[in-house]
Amino acid sequence: MAKIIIDVDLSAHQYKEMYRGTKKYLVAQSRDGRKVQLPLSVFQRFVTLKGVYGVFEIEFDENRKLVGIEKKH
Repeated sequence: MAKIIIDVDLSAHQYKEMYRGTKKYLVAQSRDGRKVQLPLSVFQRFVTLKGVYGVFEIEFDENRKLVGIEKKH
């Protein structure tokens, strides 16, 4: 299984775009330079009144399917 680290800086306004249907994915560059596209819904449990901020470790299986996401401290 592969893991990548991404930094997320997504305001509450930007996150709300998902509910309006204008934005469904977060495109980010990992710390090692790879580009990743994730559905915003995977960040739902990390949303605060300010949005989604922090460092996240994303785990994928051998078929590049999302296995898990964890917020790092």
